[in-house]
Amino acid sequence: MAALKIPEPTWLTTNAALAEACHDWLREPYLAVDTEFVRTRTYFPQAGLVQVASRQGSYLIDPLTINDWQPLAEVFEHPLVVKVFHACAEDLEVCRLLTGVVPSPLADSQWGAALAGMGGSLGFQKMVKELLNLNLPKEETRSNWLERPLRPEQVRYATADVHYLHKLYPKLIRRLKILGRESWLSEDCQRWVQQALAPDDLSSLYRRIKLAWKLRPQEQLVLQQLAVWREQQARAQDVPRGKIADDQGLWNLARFKAKNRDQLAKAGMRPALIREHGKDVLKIIDQALQLDRQYWPAALDKPLSPLAGQWMKKLRQAVAEKAELLELPADVLAKKKALDVLLRSGYPRGPFRLPDELSGWRRAEIGDYLVRLLEECGRGETTG
Repeated sequence: MAALKIPEPTWLTTNAALAEACHDWLREPYLAVDTEFVRTRTYFPQAGLVQVASRQGSYLIDPLTINDWQPLAEVFEHPLVVKVFHACAEDLEVCRLLTGVVPSPLADSQWGAALAGMGGSLGFQKMVKELLNLNLPKEETRSNWLERPLRPEQVRYATADVHYLHKLYPKLIRRLKILGRESWLSEDCQRWVQQALAPDDLSSLYRRIKLAWKLRPQEQLVLQQLAVWREQQARAQDVPRGKIADDQGLWNLARFKAKNRDQLAKAGMRPALIREHGKDVLKIIDQALQLDRQYWPAALDKPLSPLAGQWMKKLRQAVAEKAELLELPADVLAKKKALDVLLRSGYPRGPFRLPDELSGWRRAEIGDYLVRLLEECGRGETTG
């Protein structure tokens, strides 16, 4: 096992220092990027550190002292500089909050590892061991990154993440090129960028609430409006959604159409929230109930029927078999949600339409075959 050689990082604590570094980074073919943040009591992640590694070294950007992020935004948007992250979902959110942009072009090493046949959801520590033959400690994962000064252990941990990410990325890309899958990674990451850039649709948040489909259309309208209100309150107060109201509470309010404070309490609203927001919640419910049918949302999809469930099993089996041949995790090849959308698009007799998640390289590898499989199921149902 090789010995760790973590370099001393360069701290960027002023706008001028960040701007100078960004000028140099614009000439890099790729940068390794990571963020450290705290999100235990807030809606938005509180950035504690941004780490960048280039051919010249590793850098720690202090978001507690920097307030001009435009130079970094230009780097994040430069089309010739690939921004490499590991498990990037929350990092992209932090980057956008700080700079106003989503890094692109993007490469996610965890996803790249899955496409390279190294397994799904591979942790960074295991990836470093696999590609660089190094044992990387992870003791500082849950540190308080808002404290200052950071402890030497925190600095070492934060630096190591981007230093070794920068070193392993060419090895990962080499594996993908041998397999002919480098374009797969680019395509998937670009889709994530587009999703991150898409405007928020608060009106669809209620769809994520468990058992929302059990409500009648008018009750779903109430739930929709309550979910929008909760989201707005959580963002305005910068607190987790659950601090405003939990999902079950919103569902109860919609189902039983609370009309007074006592009914709000029975639905699970905390006394303090009833005192502060009870009048607003009751008004939202009443206004939603007054709206005509034309404003009711389309009924949410119910669970699949037993027969459709059998078709879904055939789809998942086909995906599993193809994924095994490709040495991919099945949910990397096709997620269950995408299969559900495909099945519902034409059940029972078609035509069936591939969702965006099954376009591109997935269409060639599995998508078109899944459509043919469903069409065969439909013909069998008709002749039967």
